[in-house]
Amino acid sequence: MRTRSDTRAEQQLSEINGYLELGMEEEALRLIRGTLHKEQISLEEFNTCLFALLQAGDPKQWRKPIEIAYARLTRPVNDTIRANMVIYYFTIGQPQTAFEFFPKRRPTRFFDIWVMMQVCLELSRLDEAKKIARCCVRFLAIAEDEFTKASMINALATYYLRIGEWESALELWRQAPAESTFERQRLCGIVKVHLLQALEAARTGLAKVAAAQQHADLSMEVQLPGNNAALSRDAERDLKSLKDRIDKLLLAADSC
Repeated sequence: MRTRSDTRAEQQLSEINGYLELGMEEEALRLIRGTLHKEQISLEEFNTCLFALLQAGDPKQWRKPIEIAYARLTRPVNDTIRANMVIYYFTIGQPQTAFEFFPKRRPTRFFDIWVMMQVCLELSRLDEAKKIARCCVRFLAIAEDEFTKASMINALATYYLRIGEWESALELWRQAPAESTFERQRLCGIVKVHLLQALEAARTGLAKVAAAQQHADLSMEVQLPGNNAALSRDAERDLKSLKDRIDKLLLAADSC
């Protein structure tokens, strides 16, 4: 049975959505503030306010009202609310708090999975990231639109890059659709893979030079005194120079 309070809540939520659709942010925020301060706020009201604030100019300033309102919600809080809290805290740069709100069950929305992967990687929670990666694979297998495919590939390839499976990351990024939201990450990711491969080649080269220095051919030293040592020093110098340059490029690439 529908109550009068249910009807008022629906009207208020409809009004908030209407203001947002019309670009009347101040009016929407006024209603959101009033809704969040209610002593008895429903899950639907809270969810609508939270989603609306994620589209607002500065959601960070709403942290205290959101947390107070969340504390008033009827328990247990469902996973949709928890997932939206993950997105909120990730948006305001609080990955550790976002992690604490991870849904208890498997996520059902692709964007939740993408955000959860970013949180795990930022916190270096690779154990949890591995579980999220399996969700990405499942979503990617059934994705029909380009945006979903691009987001899941982005999350999965970034994970592979982090754990050192460079070829898997490269293959995914190469087959990803050119979706503008993720195009920067895709192109920069491909470059990062090649830089990491180049860095690995430079390190391998240095290791071989070091091993050769330990087992120098003394017969050559008799014929051409100092020749082997000079060649070895030249190779070591050039490889170290390349390695240092690649390290700097990777440092710059990490800010992309």
